Amino acid sequence: MTALRTLVSAICILVGAFLIAWWAVASVIMGQIEDGTAVRGMTERALESPEVTASLSSHLSDRTQAELSSQGVNLAALGLDDELDQAITTAVESPAFRATVLDQVDDAHIQVTEQLTVSLREPAPLVISVDVSDSLNARIDELGGLGAAAPDLAVAPVDVEVLDAEQFERARTAYERTVWAQQWGLWLGAALLAFGLLVSHRRRWFVAKALTVLGLLCVGFGASIALIGPETITTFMPGGVEGSLSTMWREVLTVEAAPIIMERSLWIGGIALVAALVATLLGSVLGGRRRRR
Repeated sequence: MTALRTLVSAICILVGAFLIAWWAVASVIMGQIEDGTAVRGMTERALESPEVTASLSSHLSDRTQAELSSQGVNLAALGLDDELDQAITTAVESPAFRATVLDQVDDAHIQVTEQLTVSLREPAPLVISVDVSDSLNARIDELGGLGAAAPDLAVAPVDVEVLDAEQFERARTAYERTVWAQQWGLWLGAALLAFGLLVSHRRRWFVAKALTVLGLLCVGFGASIALIGPETITTFMPGGVEGSLSTMWREVLTVEAAPIIMERSLWIGGIALVAALVATLLGSVLGGRRRRR
């Protein structure tokens, strides 16, 4: 019976400490998603893709020429169509264009969060529509001649595919698990530790052991991020590199999130280890007093 109680207590310590550590990380992740930082980061990564920028340039060029033609300006007949294509490509790759897109993403991040959470959403890419008419009009004016004299255009918003359907579905799955960890991880972890304390054969050392495990988990996770990098750590996550948690870490979180998670993990781990040392010393002192009695 003693061995069974010890085993149950050890399992409660491991699982409880893991849930509390997961809760701490989930809180950072949810903060990034809710304040729009994660959506901005996803869009920045998408705009760094040559495939995405090439697609945007092609769509914008077609829509711009169609809009100009509807207003009586035939760039092809004037020999300016290639110049327009080049101007739009330059615009899409410019910091000003990216700033315009990111500003609109900041305003619409709540809609993206809703797409993460809606339960009845059919599998589909995460797409953000942006209005870049002002940026295009500025570039057309730079063509000079008839381009500068052309009226301002109201080009239909273009779609930026931030994540493809498979990536976004994995991200949605990871988001659900992260929400669960944020809401219940701390409480379930604490409940398991409390149960482990009740069944423990040697309660005097239970707090010290629980704090030690929590500290080692947090310090180990934070140190792993620091030593092997935030990208490499996905290899060791449940589900592997292509799992939902790895997709969340790689595609949803920003580069700013990893240092925050690392710092929080190291702080929690360090505090837990110091507290474990104090609990050990107290256990030794109290145990010694009981024996002398």
